[in-house]
Amino acid sequence: MPRTSRKIAPPAARDEAPSQAAGTLVDARTAIERLGIKMQTLYAYVSRGWIRAVPAVGGKGNLYYVEDLEALGARGRGRSTAGASGERMIRWGGNAVMQTSITAIGPDGPRYRGKPAADLVRSHRSFEECTELLWNGVLPDAAVVWQPARPGAGFQALAEGITQVASRNHSRRLLSVAVEAYAASLGRNPELTLGAPTLAARQLTQAMAAATGLLAARPTYVLNDAPQSIAAVLADKLDIRPTSSHLRILDAALILSADNELAPATFAARIAASAGADLFSCVTTALGAFEGMLTGLGCEQAEAALAQSRTADAYLDHLKGMLARKSPVPGYGHPLYPDGDPRATLLLELAREINPMPMRGKIALKCVERAHEELGLKANLPMALAVLCAVLAAPAGTPGALMSVGRAAGWVAHALEQRLAGFLVRPRARYIGPS
Repeated sequence: MPRTSRKIAPPAARDEAPSQAAGTLVDARTAIERLGIKMQTLYAYVSRGWIRAVPAVGGKGNLYYVEDLEALGARGRGRSTAGASGERMIRWGGNAVMQTSITAIGPDGPRYRGKPAADLVRSHRSFEECTELLWNGVLPDAAVVWQPARPGAGFQALAEGITQVASRNHSRRLLSVAVEAYAASLGRNPELTLGAPTLAARQLTQAMAAATGLLAARPTYVLNDAPQSIAAVLADKLDIRPTSSHLRILDAALILSADNELAPATFAARIAASAGADLFSCVTTALGAFEGMLTGLGCEQAEAALAQSRTADAYLDHLKGMLARKSPVPGYGHPLYPDGDPRATLLLELAREINPMPMRGKIALKCVERAHEELGLKANLPMALAVLCAVLAAPAGTPGALMSVGRAAGWVAHALEQRLAGFLVRPRARYIGPS
């Protein structure tokens, strides 16, 4: 096979397999010679996500990224030191890439297993159907009904204890301790106790949805006895009228929140899974990292800014002050969506259709519209969730809770995929301190 080396052009769309990054590509023979390995070993490195491969022009074999070969040790993988080997176990930041078949990001938003999230929303799919797609790779033909979660002995005492501290904590911490309480009631190996990872994931999600009752004026953490959709559970716990339009928009919020590729919290879930953690621990690990401006904290700050502004003029003055100080403006912009977050656009469209709408919701929508028209700011998903919760008259803290419950579906999917990958996500540190 002749050696080839070429440059690939910048990608036209980010969700196409060959267009993840631009760089130098070489053929298989060149790759194995540079690494000093066998062809079977090259294939093993590709399957583990250590080397990216793209189809060659004409479909004859694959080409491999030189930067990945260099990261593994181009002078001979078999002769590389333990430090060099460990350093490539996961090379994160910069241009490092972890392979996944779960979610791709494009200008139209996330695609779950190749299916646009927006299409799932527009076709009135339920959140449960979306989770089955993420976890199992198949979109169900019929409606999905989950059996109620059944905690173990002592759960009620733990739940009552959590209600005592609910008013002093934010939603991510409350959901985290609620999940751990559910897992603790099942014993040392909750996933094994429940019998299968998917069953554990369903009960975990139901436990999180029920825990949103901790945000109410009178905090509660009570699991439902009868089968209910996650959207119905949320409506019940958050005191939202369970009309068809309200349940549909709650499903939409959960689906659009479900995954956004390898965000920090999702990466944290994969690290935990690679170390052997059960799904409950993977999700609570992710919740601990769900603190960024584009995730949980962003939801809270966007919600607070809307709540503090009695009029759209007051809100604009607040934003102008932040821009003048060159402070981050919560609820606007996203580096993955420079032309605007399509998830937010769709959710805001659905929010405008809610009728009747409380004055709080009307003001919130006006605030976001004028921020775009007069300041050129583009709402992201946390802002859209904050507006939605104003439209639904939900309790404070609900936007971050909705995003967390929805994103748990993605965290579970990535944890399961990492288990199948079969390698430890363990970067090495390069010491640069005094000798």
